[in-house]
Amino acid sequence: MRQFEFRRTWRGRDIIARVLVLDEGVHVSLYGGDKAHIGAVGSIDPDGNRTVTQFPGHKEGVVCERWLDALAAADVKPAVVEAGVHYDRLDREGISEVLSVLEELLGDLLRMLNEALVGKVNMKTI
Repeated sequence: MRQFEFRRTWRGRDIIARVLVLDEGVHVSLYGGDKAHIGAVGSIDPDGNRTVTQFPGHKEGVVCERWLDALAAADVKPAVVEAGVHYDRLDREGISEVLSVLEELLGDLLRMLNEALVGKVNMKTI
């Protein structure tokens, strides 16, 4: 098992991707902002079947879907992604910027997996 962490700072608060590369599968925790929490949890099985649960009042399901789809496209499965990034009083532009930061972190993860798994990752997803 190997553990990695990627982070970016946006509006003075960290957004963190903590990654466990297991013998079989990958587990990703995304959290940060003003209140780290769990807003959604998703998984993709070895056959590519995706399941996402978003908790009431949260919007991170779309983040789990994006990361799971990227991992599956890179042939990294099974995988679990949990997400909880919250900033107070965000407008549409702020939400878009947070999503851009999460895309940067996803790129970091896919590049790291390509190195850690010695080129076994389909890099077309970046």
